[in-house]
Amino acid sequence: MKTSREILEAYDLTGSYRAAAALAGCDHHTVARYVALRAAGDSPVEREHRARPIDEYLPKIEELVVRSNGKVRADVVHKRY
Repeated sequence: MKTSREILEAYDLTGSYRAAAALAGCDHHTVARYVALRAAGDSPVEREHRARPIDEYLPKIEELVVRSNGKVRADVVHKRY
């Protein structure tokens, strides 16, 4: 998939969500969302981070992944924490 700039350039070139999506290798809904964000004056790449339930556990999860060389299973981590 192309960058947001390339997706918007594809839309500007074609004037069509579906044609731009075909050129950019993404879904036409993505093109429509990026075009709407640009029209509203927002950047398609600057989004607010939404808190996830896992966020507070990420440092420990990352530690377990590193210690196990990527072999730790999600169910094991879930049981431990």
